[in-house]
Amino acid sequence: MQVVFDVLEKLNQEGTLREYAIGGATAAGIHGEPLATRDIDVFVFIEPPASSLLITLEPLFSRLVALGFSTFDEEGLLIGDYPVQFLAASPGLEMEALADAMVMEWDDHRLRVIRPEHLAAMAMTVGRPKDRARVVYLVELPQFDRELFSEILQRHQLVSRWNEWSSALGLKTDV
Repeated sequence: MQVVFDVLEKLNQEGTLREYAIGGATAAGIHGEPLATRDIDVFVFIEPPASSLLITLEPLFSRLVALGFSTFDEEGLLIGDYPVQFLAASPGLEMEALADAMVMEWDDHRLRVIRPEHLAAMAMTVGRPKDRARVVYLVELPQFDRELFSEILQRHQLVSRWNEWSSALGLKTDV
């Protein structure tokens, strides 16, 4: 997985990506116990081209092809042995999650990872069964910051959804 981290850092340092952060099950596993996942979700922010309101991942993929990464496996571009799915961060919660991402070192490799509090809030906006399971997992982590989570829920109008989910999932509601 380190090759993925190194490529992401290279893209960030050279300016191909303005910001990035590992998300999804990979990020949840980094914060606690490893979780089974087939791909690595990477949320990215790329400046829109001059005089355009549309964001395209084309410059990112062109640069990755130039670096020798051009094979897709299902929905992810293979970097090393890992399919990596690049997701343009949406305004609001996802952009905030990128801006507040944790910078970590793992076996002498630098990476940016979405905080568990943002991961939980993002999972709540999707709502699949696996997202509900992820919320349960994340809020039970010892380092989960309930105060920060509460602030995130309030900023992104997710308090009522949290109240519904926490009641249905048997979680502590005091956030």
